[in-house]
Amino acid sequence: MKSEEFEAKGWTERLARALSDLSRAQEPFLQEYWRRTPRKHVLVDGRDETPFPLDDLQMLYTQACHGGAFGEHEYYATLTAAIDPVRSTLRSHPTLWRAVGPLIDNDDFWIQMRGQGSLTSLSNLIGGLMARADELPGDGFHAAARELHALLGPAEGKDTTAVPGDLDIGYDVVLFHGLCLEEEVGIGGGLTMLPFERARAFVDESVLKDTAPDVVRFRDWRLVGAVVRPFRWRPVFRRSGRIREMSAEPPEPFVGDAWEFLELLAVSHRSPIVCLAAVQECLNRSACHLLGLAHRHGFFQRGPSAYRFSPLADPPGLRTEALEEARAVFEERKGDRYGKLAPVVARLAEALARNGRFAAEDRILDVAIALERMYELSGGEISHKMRIRASWFLGRGAGDRILIMQSVKKFYDVRSEIVHNRKRKTSSERYREAFDTGFDIAARTLFKLLKDGPPDDWEEMVIAGSYSCPTSYIFPLRAITEKKP
Repeated sequence: MKSEEFEAKGWTERLARALSDLSRAQEPFLQEYWRRTPRKHVLVDGRDETPFPLDDLQMLYTQACHGGAFGEHEYYATLTAAIDPVRSTLRSHPTLWRAVGPLIDNDDFWIQMRGQGSLTSLSNLIGGLMARADELPGDGFHAAARELHALLGPAEGKDTTAVPGDLDIGYDVVLFHGLCLEEEVGIGGGLTMLPFERARAFVDESVLKDTAPDVVRFRDWRLVGAVVRPFRWRPVFRRSGRIREMSAEPPEPFVGDAWEFLELLAVSHRSPIVCLAAVQECLNRSACHLLGLAHRHGFFQRGPSAYRFSPLADPPGLRTEALEEARAVFEERKGDRYGKLAPVVARLAEALARNGRFAAEDRILDVAIALERMYELSGGEISHKMRIRASWFLGRGAGDRILIMQSVKKFYDVRSEIVHNRKRKTSSERYREAFDTGFDIAARTLFKLLKDGPPDDWEEMVIAGSYSCPTSYIFPLRAITEKKP
């Protein structure tokens, strides 16, 4: 068979008619199959969510095609007569003809998708067409036939056919918990955030249930989101192949970029965001059904903080100003400023997600470490130098600077108690207030440094402000921090 002899419209029409005839002919055989092998029904909150019987149909087609070997040729004669036109039409497609080969009795071929391969058959493909048609409204057979023809075509070149419904789009995914998303949000760099409900077309719910803590499993799915990166793919059909094939080119980094953005988003929202799992090369569930295959994904990685969060916390909604703050930094993440401060971002995000016996103390120490790195503090009088530098760098006037100095002092008093005081027990409320105060100063400092950069010399900065006295005054930091002889 030559490809120029093939006429796509006529092929899809013939396939749709043959599938429609088969759907009617198979019904009594399917009912009898379920009588022998009872079907499992799935109820969720009183609703019947039993999936389409793809496996049962594929088994039924296989038994019918090989019925003669088991003395059941006459029993399956009517069903076989309805299956044969579908098989014949499928084989007439140039792509499948090359994969299956000229032997009429051969039903098997190899399908390769994103480096993963498996042996399948025309019987499985017919079952997939039935499953996909069941998902579609109206005359699903014609639509499923057109979709299959598009997937069978080349991904590039003049003969490329657009796949309806973007079934040839897959996603790399990082699932997270901690923000309530209502709609799709663009991030930049080819990344997008989606509510989990939107991601369920290509991410199995079982992945989330297997990776998330028990308390997440029974919470509202609206509290789970996904950072995704799309890619286009096409299946490759062969007579034989390998289960795993290495990609010719390594994929662009995704998981690290997604985690970096979520860390920035956590800091800008002052709220923990928990990375649950990274799942790469997730294919559209309907596309897998169409090809008669189980839904599949590639490399799976459990998130670094999937078990660390408060089950009683009420995650905030996405705030526009916090999103823009994180997004602006993310777009410039390849620059020197971000490279220097990336460990600080990670530590602050980690502080938000800490739990355990010493979490209250540890998160305060995390913030202190972040502050001392950002303000480049060393030597003695750390608290005193911090008050001066933070008030100058963040303050917008004398009164604002005084408040910042007071806040830094309160934070460092608690930090000193944690490090040096062996007897006094600090209340959890005081820890919480100190952390909130210190974290806010750290977050403001971080985003200002990332946006404007540090001063040329921290030691040469000055503070100007009007206090209760009628005159303004300016004094150098070195004069303040210098010890008198």
